[in-house]
Amino acid sequence: MKKVLKNFALKLKSNIKTIITAVITSAVIWFAISLQIFPDVTITISDIPVRIAPTSSMIEHNLQLTEDYELTANVQVRGKRYDIGILNSSDFQAVLNLTNVEDEGEHVANIIITSDSPINFEILPSNQNAKIKIERIESKTLEITPRVDSITVADGMTIDTSGLSVNPPTVTISGEKSVIDLIERAEVHAVHSEEMHTSLSLEGELVLFNNENIRVSNPDVDYDSEIFSVTVPIHMVRTLPLDFIITGAPSNFNLQGLRSMMDIPPYEITLSSPDMSISHLSHFDVGEMSLNEIDMQMLLFGIRDTFAPKLPEGYKNISGYASFSLQFRDVEDYTQYNFAIPWENINILNKPVDFDVEILTRELTVTVLGPASFIHAMAVSDIIVTLNLLGIPEITEDSRFITRSVQCRIRGTRVPAWVVGDPQVDVNFTRITE
Repeated sequence: MKKVLKNFALKLKSNIKTIITAVITSAVIWFAISLQIFPDVTITISDIPVRIAPTSSMIEHNLQLTEDYELTANVQVRGKRYDIGILNSSDFQAVLNLTNVEDEGEHVANIIITSDSPINFEILPSNQNAKIKIERIESKTLEITPRVDSITVADGMTIDTSGLSVNPPTVTISGEKSVIDLIERAEVHAVHSEEMHTSLSLEGELVLFNNENIRVSNPDVDYDSEIFSVTVPIHMVRTLPLDFIITGAPSNFNLQGLRSMMDIPPYEITLSSPDMSISHLSHFDVGEMSLNEIDMQMLLFGIRDTFAPKLPEGYKNISGYASFSLQFRDVEDYTQYNFAIPWENINILNKPVDFDVEILTRELTVTVLGPASFIHAMAVSDIIVTLNLLGIPEITEDSRFITRSVQCRIRGTRVPAWVVGDPQVDVNFTRITE
């Protein structure tokens, strides 16, 4: 047996070239025969990337895919074995057909496969499609309301809420229509962990609210701005008593007595100022009036006025009171009386040189207001009337007529009465000729 195997091995070794030649020849013959018997074959090309692009109609109607779909497709091709055997996925183009997409929602779109390869082959028909979801994109511009609920300020300071501002003042949000339709307003919340002593511009956080005034947490929307700031004006606050200035009182008038009868409800006002100037005020003057403007009507019924025009620039009235009243109490016994002053009782001061001065008003009516007991005890001689011609315009003609106010003063000390109105006299100037 060993001898037989040994003889076989020797013969195989000596004929190895003949055997290899026979195998190759057989393979070539088989390949040639198969090409003749089976000239065309069908193969499948896999993992062809699908290109997805919105149509012009979708863009026009703000439609887009809800996510970035990553799709692949397969294709069957028929052709000569020696031709199509070298094909791969890069020889084909797959496109998702979105021409029928006209509104939002779920859609089934077919996949179109083509090839620009120079190889001669046939793409077999297939029914490949993909399920996609389409959303409609909307935009909305909202006015932003600044909020400072979490900000704390130092004692004696307050936030001027009317001066709050946010930058930018609006925000444009974009996203899926159903989400955008729900959002109704926007706020920017100022963020600051420390106590504030002065006005600052702070970083802000954008917060959106739906139509039920509920905060929308992490909305899937885009903003035209990502950075917001809130300007927070800080004011100093003080509550000051009210005062009213009376001017034009003669030096012997009992001004303190009149002021003691004045009431100015609401008596005090709380103000805020954008600087430290308010810290130097001991009271707040709400008005100014000449003594001769206070008549019987005002004494009995008082006056009312608003605070707003009287506030310095930048000051805010945070008291809650918009107006004040000037009233007088304990004036039930006050009366008003007219005195006839003859022209001879009028003293003339600062007569112009080279002119005669004649008072044409032969009797001047002077109205005096005060306690009835004081008024009834007065005489005409108790009223000192002075015509001061200082400061009259230069007289260039031979004669001139003017009307001029006079000053009136009641004799005595700590006089409780005063002259009402602005008494005037007619005066004539005549040049003196030699």
